Amino acid sequence: MKNRNYIILVILFVLVSFSTTKSQTYNSNADGFNGGYGQVYQTFGLAQSTLSMQQNTEMQIQRAIIQQASKQNIVSRPKTNFSKSLAIFTPAASADNFKIIADTVGQDAEQKALFKQLFVETKKGFEAEMTPSGRKNNLAAAMTFFIATTVTIYNNDPEPSEEATENLFNALTAMYDETPEMGNVPNKDKQFLHDTFISFSAMPLAFYIEAKDKNDPEMLKLAQVVAGALLLDILKINPNDLRFEGNALKFGNAQNKNQTPPNNNSQPPSRNYGITKYTTTFDDGWVATALNDYVQLQRNATEMRLFYVNKEWDDSRLNTVEPTDHYWSKTVSPYFNVSNVQKWAGVEYPVIYFLQADAIDKKTGKQSFVTMKIVYEGGARVIVTIAPNSPAYQQQFAHPNDLNKMLNANRFAVTAQDLVGTWISGAGGGGLEFYNSAGQFIGSNTLSQDNEFIFSSNGNYQHIYKSANLNMGSSQFAKIQYNGRFSVAGDWEITATKHYNGKTAKFASQLVAVRGGFLLVMTDTRNDLKYTLFKKN
Repeated sequence: MKNRNYIILVILFVLVSFSTTKSQTYNSNADGFNGGYGQVYQTFGLAQSTLSMQQNTEMQIQRAIIQQASKQNIVSRPKTNFSKSLAIFTPAASADNFKIIADTVGQDAEQKALFKQLFVETKKGFEAEMTPSGRKNNLAAAMTFFIATTVTIYNNDPEPSEEATENLFNALTAMYDETPEMGNVPNKDKQFLHDTFISFSAMPLAFYIEAKDKNDPEMLKLAQVVAGALLLDILKINPNDLRFEGNALKFGNAQNKNQTPPNNNSQPPSRNYGITKYTTTFDDGWVATALNDYVQLQRNATEMRLFYVNKEWDDSRLNTVEPTDHYWSKTVSPYFNVSNVQKWAGVEYPVIYFLQADAIDKKTGKQSFVTMKIVYEGGARVIVTIAPNSPAYQQQFAHPNDLNKMLNANRFAVTAQDLVGTWISGAGGGGLEFYNSAGQFIGSNTLSQDNEFIFSSNGNYQHIYKSANLNMGSSQFAKIQYNGRFSVAGDWEITATKHYNGKTAKFASQLVAVRGGFLLVMTDTRNDLKYTLFKKN
């Protein structure tokens, strides 16, 4: 934004005001921040048509982002006259939306006054930029500001280009204009949503600016958690899926059609990923080796390939193509010439996706018996088995479901050397919406949380937990941090001193191979709490 510096000065001024008061925004007993913006929508009593429109809008936003991400060469649209857009509203002079929002999020009169000041001054800077382009009192412009602010803060990225925000504004304008319910939304409701987007942009921006000004990584993390929680709560979009790239907002689940197809040749072990023990020998004789596209299992003359979940493969399947045919073309056809292909004929639930065939290896000419089973668990997990013949296969796996247990063989030992670095869980979360017997929306519960483990080469560790909980009108931001020493006991256990209640924690641990690297899975043996972490570059 051209006038972002003005907004920054205003926010810094308000932050100084906060710091010179005994504000109850920070709750020392809960080690977090309390507020109430989870209840803003229902506090104002928006018309039911507006609430329905907003729910529909959330889905359309995701669709608009996906459509943007799928374009190969995005060309900026020419500026259009938006004076007739349904996103435009006529403001009411008597409206005091910022007081309503501030009264909801503030805990006392002093806080409420400061929040209102922050919102009002942020809107002044926002409108100073929007007025010359004719986008004042425009719901699409406010939503663009909200998305650009929260996505930038969550990813700690540079400010998006004007071309990127222009493309986003155009897409949101079209979205509103193509939503029939918008024609029935009262001006006062549009104005309230507009002001809500500005208010919810100002709050994480305040934390973010202070973090940058003071070079405070803890405050930065808090700003990111708040931004992620708002994206999840307001737009129902996983913040991990959004990022500005070039001149567009990209949706993480959109397939990149320009991506180089995977190499179908067997690839070297994943020692290039940087782990020490990239093979595991199990008591039943199976030996697992992590390769780039799958985990290879070998026992005697039988080989298995546990293919990693592949989002590009999942997204490229047409609805008219059977899952078995699609994944067979990805995992079997590139390696084998097959005959006598048979599909599982049993009728069971869940549906069993299974094929088998006689096969000849394209490289070696060796004859074999090949099967493929698809297990849907966080995506399509494909299991390919290559046995000398059908009887040898049947002796090991009498039923297709007997293959499922082999997915547990994707686990590799942990060493202290491999742990060194920062492992994070990402701001995961979820939410529930509640309705009364008449079908009217009465509130929501949304939780966004983040775990970070930092293992140092000198044997020290830090475990930092942060969360943002928006629960039926109340909000809480929390942080817990543990510092101590860590060690690896054997291959499968990490100990950490001075953890919860100052006691030593033991985590059952393993590395799980995925596309491009490994996940660290740690389960606290005291309470079975599981952490699934990826290594931060």
